[in-house]
Amino acid sequence: RFDLEVDHRKISVAQSRGRQPAPVEDMPQAASVIDATPSLHALPQSGETRIVFCGHQVQTERSHQVKMVVTVEWDGTRYDGEATGPDVPRNRLEAVASATLTAIEAALASEEPKELPALVLDGVKSVEAFDRKYVLVSVHAITGRNRTALAGSAAVDDSPDRAVIMATLQATDRWVRGRI
Repeated sequence: RFDLEVDHRKISVAQSRGRQPAPVEDMPQAASVIDATPSLHALPQSGETRIVFCGHQVQTERSHQVKMVVTVEWDGTRYDGEATGPDVPRNRLEAVASATLTAIEAALASEEPKELPALVLDGVKSVEAFDRKYVLVSVHAITGRNRTALAGSAAVDDSPDRAVIMATLQATDRWVRGRI
């Protein structure tokens, strides 16, 4: 449906016959529990708020363009950011980072700060290190005459798009929390 290749060695579906899984308390000590939270960004500690990633959509347009829509949540309200770019690997990653920054800016605008900051994408780079693939994101946060360079990184586990979103949130997290 999404025209994606799936490695069936990594993804499988199992069907059960009415058996309910054992409660977490009954699991053996060595078992691990997978967090099924829709957000991949770390959830806030008590009294601390963060912009949380909720999801993203990819729409391919006729003219070999890709439209990215990223949804984040801040203080119980969801914000969407959109960006469009050519459907080629590097520009696709830049489009998803720009959409993430647009969503973050929308959340910041809801707080009505004295001076609305601008988050400008400097670049996105995919690198190989330590036998893994990582994404690096560089952002400029501009407030008045002040410019702050921000950077974030994330391992590419399931999709490069998701890794870019997480790296962009990591780059902006502390800076944003310091402003809101």
